[in-house]
Amino acid sequence: KFSIGAAYQTKIAMDELDEYKGLFAEEGDFDIPANFTVGVAVKPSDALTIAFDVQTIYYSNVNSINNPLLPNLQTALLGNDEGAGFGWDDMTVFKLGVQWQSNAEWTWRAGISHGEQPIPSSEMLFNILAPGVVETHATLGFTKSFGTNHELDFSLMHAFNKTIDGANTLEAPGAQTIDLTMNQWEAAIGYSWKF
Repeated sequence: KFSIGAAYQTKIAMDELDEYKGLFAEEGDFDIPANFTVGVAVKPSDALTIAFDVQTIYYSNVNSINNPLLPNLQTALLGNDEGAGFGWDDMTVFKLGVQWQSNAEWTWRAGISHGEQPIPSSEMLFNILAPGVVETHATLGFTKSFGTNHELDFSLMHAFNKTIDGANTLEAPGAQTIDLTMNQWEAAIGYSWKF
């Protein structure tokens, strides 16, 4: 009826992006940051599961993501270890999900997550390249089983519209404001079978 869990993923070292070695810090390095998740799940019945997770993403451990634009742009060349980056802060994400198995063939899922976007207002200019500003995501999906060996999965995700603004730090103070806006839709479908 009740489960708890925790997971830690270390930073994943990726190959440098050679075409961006003069732009991203550490000669085009763009590692996947470490993250830590804790969660609980409750099963009021065999068919229903309600889960809640809290995840922290450690952007501060990846120079190309965490380094600020200023003063780094003035003290190091783009692409150097201390070169300018996106200036993202670490972020914490709260997630709630529900799964209901209506019968042996159909399983339905829904979820929502929310976390403050990681871009400070002082980091607008460089983030024109990667405006990851959305804070709330909602998902719906299902699994349809065909016998014991085949399954069809479908999911739909919407990242709700979010706009942030801040000054262009390379202009005279108050001369120019940058707005970053993002929203997304994503659909996925998959088919699996067991041999």
